[in-house]
Amino acid sequence: MVFLESSANNQKMEVKTMSPMNSFPLEESIAKSDIPNPIIKGDFLDFRKKFNNSPFMFSHNLAGHPLFELPRLAKLANTLIADKESHVMCKIGNFPIDQKWSVRPNKVEQVAVVIENIETSNSWLLLQDTQLDPEYKALMEQIITEAENHTGIPLRKEITWLEAFIFIASPHTATPYHMDSEQNFIFQIRGEKEDNLFDRRDRSVLTESEIERFYIGDRECLNYQEENQCKATVYHLTQGTGIYHPVNDPHWVRNGNTYTVSLTVLFYMRQFDLRARVYQVNHYLRKLGLNPTPPGKSVLIDNIKIHTVGLFSKQKPENKNDVLRSGIERIRSLVAWLGAPLKLGKKIFKKIEKS
Repeated sequence: MVFLESSANNQKMEVKTMSPMNSFPLEESIAKSDIPNPIIKGDFLDFRKKFNNSPFMFSHNLAGHPLFELPRLAKLANTLIADKESHVMCKIGNFPIDQKWSVRPNKVEQVAVVIENIETSNSWLLLQDTQLDPEYKALMEQIITEAENHTGIPLRKEITWLEAFIFIASPHTATPYHMDSEQNFIFQIRGEKEDNLFDRRDRSVLTESEIERFYIGDRECLNYQEENQCKATVYHLTQGTGIYHPVNDPHWVRNGNTYTVSLTVLFYMRQFDLRARVYQVNHYLRKLGLNPTPPGKSVLIDNIKIHTVGLFSKQKPENKNDVLRSGIERIRSLVAWLGAPLKLGKKIFKKIEKS
């Protein structure tokens, strides 16, 4: 997608490497020097051949690290909640694969207790923005440095938003079918799970319209279809292994017989932010009854859409939504504002004609 990279040269955007909040005090129990070096190990050929394109597995040295023991994670969860409740998502109960991501999580008063009893609590927890804790931020930063070395790409120059999440889940629980707007490096640190990944380029699995709705912010856009399960590639993750997820590859996950802990380093890259703008414009063109040109088919058409949305995008995004959607949301608000007088005018003319 060279056209997006060339367009990016004319698009100025401030890069954020974490949410715009203060970090928490550094834990003295684990110094930065205690982070394994290297974290990622093994054959790095896939990093250069498949990054930005296809999933691949790798090995790492984080299994058994003290930062991922349950007492430390419970403490992290409490600290994150004290800063902002939405940093932690907790779902209790068995969830079907096709459950929508818009279903609200359970409100849990004692998240630390749920974590400490994760083996039997039948729960699924997501700790977001863990990089607000300096220990986890140091871990995240080293992973990006190693990824830069292994891919041969200066990722920090291309990354527009960077975060680290931790998933903690009870045995046999599932992460429902969904797709991400970020790229993901996932590190399985404890337990086993099966990661069912689908090819975003297969239009029998993922349609252009679904991608367009996704980038508008429609979290109900994806529908799991049992008949498509045979098209999934299933990756068996064990502690000490990891997997790279490209942008937009639909997936769902099932845990094994023990509780699991995994770290996900996820990030936006400029070229995919710009591609998202093409999908956003296409969504509204499709609503007008047109059949819009998908990204990558025409450099000229893509650039017109990219720069149109770019004119309205925040140059200093304050959050992830700003990075992806500030431009199209401002356009939508402007159209709605202009549309109100037009609708009123139509009503007045109708009354005049009837009188």
